[in-house]
Amino acid sequence: MGVCCCICGRERYLKTWVPVPPVESQLSNADVTKFVNGMTTVASLAMFNKIGSNDSATAMQSLAMLRPELIIPPLLDMYA
Repeated sequence: MGVCCCICGRERYLKTWVPVPPVESQLSNADVTKFVNGMTTVASLAMFNKIGSNDSATAMQSLAMLRPELIIPPLLDMYA
């Protein structure tokens, strides 16, 4: 009975089952900024495409959640 309670307690209070990646493998803020800068050009060009405008709007929204200071001002300038 004692072993079962120990395992149940550990599972109950364990925050996550996902292992934490090593620090050298984690994304840095610079990596996220490079990604957003690279994808902004592609998503901006796709906005003027006849077929994938909804997909590009979703991509721009996701990029704006990552780095709003890089996405929102150019969009406001484009449509102002």
